[in-house]
Amino acid sequence: MKDIQTRQKIAILRVLKDAYDPVGSSQIAEELKSHGFELCGRTIRLYLQEMEQEGLVTPAKRGRDGGRTLTYLGHEEVRNALVKERVSLLASRVDSLASQVTFDPVTRQGLVALNLTLLDRLHLPGAIREILPVFRDGMSMGRLVAFGRPGETIGGFLIPPGKVAVGTVCSVTLNGVLLGSRVPTRSLFGGVLEIENKTPIRFSDVIFYSGTSLDPLEVFIKAKLTTVRKAARTGSGRIGAGFREFPSSALPEVERVSQLMHEIGVGGCLMIGKPNQALLDFPVEEDRTGFLINGGLNPMAAVEEAGFPTASHALSTVFDFNKLIHYEELVDLVMREEY
Repeated sequence: MKDIQTRQKIAILRVLKDAYDPVGSSQIAEELKSHGFELCGRTIRLYLQEMEQEGLVTPAKRGRDGGRTLTYLGHEEVRNALVKERVSLLASRVDSLASQVTFDPVTRQGLVALNLTLLDRLHLPGAIREILPVFRDGMSMGRLVAFGRPGETIGGFLIPPGKVAVGTVCSVTLNGVLLGSRVPTRSLFGGVLEIENKTPIRFSDVIFYSGTSLDPLEVFIKAKLTTVRKAARTGSGRIGAGFREFPSSALPEVERVSQLMHEIGVGGCLMIGKPNQALLDFPVEEDRTGFLINGGLNPMAAVEEAGFPTASHALSTVFDFNKLIHYEELVDLVMREEY
């Protein structure tokens, strides 16, 4: 019985995690049906009250903005829950998040995929000094970010007291945009990419998405395998990057979309290979073409390398494109002490 209750609570937490806005019990009940859980509103409210006492969800709000969101502890609970089910789910999470991306680069409307990083509020000025060179040198996913203060929410994620959140565009955004253009992409792995004079040379370490429950770049950052700070300043070093492949017949469309996304500021392909040919010694399947893409967490890798502790959550949420700001606006926030 306890195991069933745990699964039901985790299912509720997952609904809240995937929600863009605060969610009430009736909407949670509808979402749970698609996951095979038949729970009435009263039962859900009882669970929510328990989870509020445990610090996993925010207190209920009334009115148009009613409902609940996850706290930081709630996100950690979802992240650590049901480990056995997560062993090989990263590839599925990539596909799931890509399907939630609605951004249209032509109209410049819709949702993009976002990574979230928490850091100490007092460390923000120093962190921004590390972020700027990475964005300026084109080693990030575009030029736009999200920013949240203590007590605010980003994509349903409540920022704890004493912390600020920086959201960077996730590379899965490109998967989603290409999917909207009827181009299916296959995400193979994330790795540490060695570059010399801003040119990709080789992957020194890789983790395949099909064999892990952890985001590769999160792992590489904490293992101190990246040198993004050095790469941004000298043009040579080790950065995070992803390897994707797509049907070769879609090459013109991929090139078009990538160029458009670069111009808009949300990041496109870092390097596109040739049909049926290996890219940096990694083969592709027949009638497919490989491409490289910058890791969305590269700016935060530089922050971690500089000695500022971070807590990054890749593939975290989706976010309204029109609420993103240019990375240089972070400097203005610090100068005005509006953080």
